[in-house]
Amino acid sequence: MSRQKFSRALKRSICIEYMQSGKSRKEIALKYNLPNVQMLSSWIHSCLSPLEIHEKCASLQPEIIQTDSDMAKKEETPMDVAAMSALIEAQQKQIAKLEKDLKFSKDKVLALNTLIDIAEEQGLKIRKKSGAKQ
Repeated sequence: MSRQKFSRALKRSICIEYMQSGKSRKEIALKYNLPNVQMLSSWIHSCLSPLEIHEKCASLQPEIIQTDSDMAKKEETPMDVAAMSALIEAQQKQIAKLEKDLKFSKDKVLALNTLIDIAEEQGLKIRKKSGAKQ
């Protein structure tokens, strides 16, 4: 049996389809007759830049093959809860920082507009007049 060759463009499109479709690696591997799911994983890292991976799917998680007994034991582990709590906390900190930055920017705009208004009251023309000069 001969190995099937895939062009780089086809590899990239398969990787992007996997990341955007929400299908499992196994489903994609079966669809394109790949010999194993690890091939798809290696293509993702060799054909896509880290930025592309982040843009296509920010939460790409490696697929873990589990047996039925593993799945029965594991509903949600404390590590998953701890990781989720840490993620929520980090996002809340980021939101607080962004809100602080936004307030600072609004205050800065208000201060600059006030400065311009005071300067124009003193006779200094700063703002451009609307309309074209002819």
